Amino acid sequence: MNIAAKIDSKTRLLLTKISGVAAIIGLLILVRELGWRDVGTWPAFTAAFAALLGTAIFVGLFMSTSFNQQPESTTKADNKAASEAYTTNIPDISIFYRLHQNAGDLGSSSEKALLMLVEALPERILALYEVRGKDLAFSCGARMSSRQKCETISPADDLVAELSQRVNSCMDAALLKTPARFSKPLFFSRTQESEDGMLLPVACDNEIFAVLAVLSTTDRSYGAGETDFLKHFCTSLAVCYRNHMELSSFNDASLLEAESRLTQRLFSDMLPEAAKSLPGWDIAQLSAYSASHSGDFHDYIMLPGNRMLIIAGRTSTGGLSSALYLSRLRTMLSCLCENCASPADLLNRLSNQLTCDKSLDLFASLIAVQIKANDRSVTLAVAGHATPLINRPRSGFVEIPQLAAGVPMGLFSQGVDPYQNQVIQLLPGDGILIYTDGALDFAGEKGNRLGSEDLRLLLDKMPEQYADDLLANLADQLVPAESKTGPLEDYTFIYASTE
Repeated sequence: MNIAAKIDSKTRLLLTKISGVAAIIGLLILVRELGWRDVGTWPAFTAAFAALLGTAIFVGLFMSTSFNQQPESTTKADNKAASEAYTTNIPDISIFYRLHQNAGDLGSSSEKALLMLVEALPERILALYEVRGKDLAFSCGARMSSRQKCETISPADDLVAELSQRVNSCMDAALLKTPARFSKPLFFSRTQESEDGMLLPVACDNEIFAVLAVLSTTDRSYGAGETDFLKHFCTSLAVCYRNHMELSSFNDASLLEAESRLTQRLFSDMLPEAAKSLPGWDIAQLSAYSASHSGDFHDYIMLPGNRMLIIAGRTSTGGLSSALYLSRLRTMLSCLCENCASPADLLNRLSNQLTCDKSLDLFASLIAVQIKANDRSVTLAVAGHATPLINRPRSGFVEIPQLAAGVPMGLFSQGVDPYQNQVIQLLPGDGILIYTDGALDFAGEKGNRLGSEDLRLLLDKMPEQYADDLLANLADQLVPAESKTGPLEDYTFIYASTE
């Protein structure tokens, strides 16, 4: 047993000094006796014993300190390396955002989510098995190809037959009926040397909807961070299954019509029909909404000091759930914004509130843009929202600024960097185009989907003009005037230019 290891650092240092001093004094007395013989035999013998004992204690304590320091530095290095490896292997959390946004088409959303997941975990093969009665049936799968491209797994693939046999041998009907027994990942081996397979339940509200099978293509084991992330993925996927089943079973026409009317009324009361005015700025708005409301929203909040806060975003679901979520979100914004010094301060406080409120299981992309009367600077913070465009007509170009995108509001509560303020300086006549995610599907009737670059090219062709005229011309180029059908998605364009 190493007694020195049990002594704290301060006591060890004190004992080291005392033993060192005792050894030096003993050696001096011994040298004096040997040289001049004027000390005496017993004092010299005692001094020699003290010198030996002091030297032994000093060396022991010194060596113990050295050895104790080395593992500490090694541990710190190992922890740092492990932390870096964990950070590197954390998948992109936008997987959950896309998973919930595409929850209407469950088969398509599950396949897309697995493709995104395997892109983040290239050393894993993923397969989803849905519960159908007492059996598990292959639904979809994804893996990384030999050319390092994400690809889906065909049901006719030999791997599916092999994996299905392994999965069914590990599962039984009793286990599928009792999720409590299947609360932890179940490991299995394809070979006798390693446990390279893992099964995770896709369960919600004490019901198992599917089982996610994960196979390893390397010798790298499943880390705690990766396992927790996969559990979170399965939980989110289970929520999509539950919501899809509830929507499928809900077919009362009168109730659906009443819910649609209530949704329309709530959105109509909450969303402003026109932009507010601010001295030194020309601000215009162009909005349209689908029949079921896909969840895009916007607002204008006047702040002390002749400031205006422009809010735009999109919830992770549509319909009545989106309207109710937006109602609470607007209440939080109105309570927080007056005491917040900047858009980033507002988003960080709002994120804390959403994290504490466990009843809100939805999330939203959001952008907060602050402008001031007779001032040409724009301060903004982004939470997973589409990047705005900066139009500089007098300079002859439109730019897509490089901004820190952040994560959607309320999606991820731990390990995320705080939202940051970003300032953009405008010249006279310059403007900023803010648009919601639904604007990317604005031209859905034409069968194509817009992107930020497409919007930039359209805006780049337009001359300098008033904000209302610019948005009207933009709408003419996106949707033909003869089109009588409503938009497939909600959309909002807000353009604010300096005078």
